Amino acid sequence: MTFTNPPMKHPEDQRTIELPLQPDAEKRRRGRPPKDDAMSDAERARRYRARQKMMPKDEWNYEQVTGVTRAEIERLTGNVAARPQAEAELVAQWAYGMFLLWDRVTAQCQRPDDRSALLALVTA
Repeated sequence: MTFTNPPMKHPEDQRTIELPLQPDAEKRRRGRPPKDDAMSDAERARRYRARQKMMPKDEWNYEQVTGVTRAEIERLTGNVAARPQAEAELVAQWAYGMFLLWDRVTAQCQRPDDRSALLALVTA
């Protein structure tokens, strides 16, 4: 196997360009990069504190989760007759989604009578 050296470049050859060692050094700034949105740090902190207040302070038990699910399904399916057909179908799908979420969350500890009662609320 023979290796050949690349041809030597003549000094007047201008086919390549020289790149600076520190590209865009003037544009680079120290500190935190700018955020994509225009929200101020104070507004961001206020929203964070509001989210923290909404989070539950204690652990939920089975009865609380089931009660909240039942109340939400009853709220969604409460006035189905007064809604237009397309909206009623959409809300029925939301209620069924609530049931599926409850079914997933409580899969290990659910009671058969609760499951049948919630399923009856959704399919009614």
